[in-house]
Amino acid sequence: MKSFRNWTRQDIADKFGLDVKDSCKSLDKWLSTEDDLTDNEINILSRLQTKIRENVDIWNEQELIIKFIALIIDLVDYDSNEYKAFANRKLKGLIDGYEISGEVDLMIASGKFEPKEPYFCLHEYKKEKGVDNDPLGQLIIAMMTAQEINKDSNTVYGAYVMGRNWFFLTLEGRKYCISDEFVATRDDIFKIYMILKKLKDIIKNLSQEKNATGRPKDEK
Repeated sequence: MKSFRNWTRQDIADKFGLDVKDSCKSLDKWLSTEDDLTDNEINILSRLQTKIRENVDIWNEQELIIKFIALIIDLVDYDSNEYKAFANRKLKGLIDGYEISGEVDLMIASGKFEPKEPYFCLHEYKKEKGVDNDPLGQLIIAMMTAQEINKDSNTVYGAYVMGRNWFFLTLEGRKYCISDEFVATRDDIFKIYMILKKLKDIIKNLSQEKNATGRPKDEK
């Protein structure tokens, strides 16, 4: 069994035929969100922006998570009776008969007490320079595992964070698209938050469709 942390994009391409696309409707639709933020949201995000500007170069991984990423996730508030945000939970699945498992830094998944069907995976990596592994590859293999667990053809959503830089992904089949970086030390922080809020709407719709029909409809 090979853990998420040991996978690279080249490994995934060689083993499972992964490919990257220049554009995906699912990603374009997700990122095109525009939302009116409340004064409270603006104030909180502005304070977080100041914190990351002052500390991003000295925070370690856990400090980045606790003092920045977790606070944005909490502000969005993904927790409901149908789905929740789960941290450092294990995913395990079979991809083309190959057993794969690992911990996901953060996932949004159905389930009241433990994750069942994952909609979104986030992978956090502190270093901005001198990366000696492939954080994107680790995220993609986690998303592919989520895809196999869900056993449907719906889009799987993902993001990874490298210091101040956020990247958003969608995975459909064995093809993925990735955004340009959104830089949290700039006014991109407001766009990052809007994208995460739009994700909440997407997950809510998928969950409602599943509850109504027994299985989410495939996204168009």
